[in-house]
Amino acid sequence: MQITLESERLFLKPLSLNELLNIKNKELGALETAVDIEALDLVDAAVPKKIEKMKKVYEEVHEWYTYWLIIDKNSHRGIGFIGFKGSPDERGYSEVGYSISPRYRKRGLMTEALQTLAEWAQAFRNCKGITAKVLKTNTGSIRVLEHCNFKRVSSDETDHHYALNFHVQNSC
Repeated sequence: MQITLESERLFLKPLSLNELLNIKNKELGALETAVDIEALDLVDAAVPKKIEKMKKVYEEVHEWYTYWLIIDKNSHRGIGFIGFKGSPDERGYSEVGYSISPRYRKRGLMTEALQTLAEWAQAFRNCKGITAKVLKTNTGSIRVLEHCNFKRVSSDETDHHYALNFHVQNSC
């Protein structure tokens, strides 16, 4: 069963394996929704990894491994991608990653998308929270995480590491 999440300004649609293969091959006509080419360029390098992971998982958990297409309700265009890097680990956490077309930045849309996906993930008993790794220089992404109540838990030379704990914080 295909699910779609909805927020005030967005739809989030988990892409099937076939849709990911079409994106990788730039066969956008096979998707129901037109996708902003700048959004595609941002995830191009990661799509093959997503495809390999999805080939190894059951259909029931594919939403934890795929990209979710972020669709703007006004234009009905795909404007970005968000997704987990797998189902929750043994501690109950899953890492999130995201990108949005430059022309849709600084409007709160990625914050809205992350809030929506976090609410979906929180409904799963085995998911205790979400983690994220962000370059120290990526101030836009840092703001998104902070607006969603993620807390910085550590840093290394290049990255900050964030976590959103569901037992502490009910939603973004």
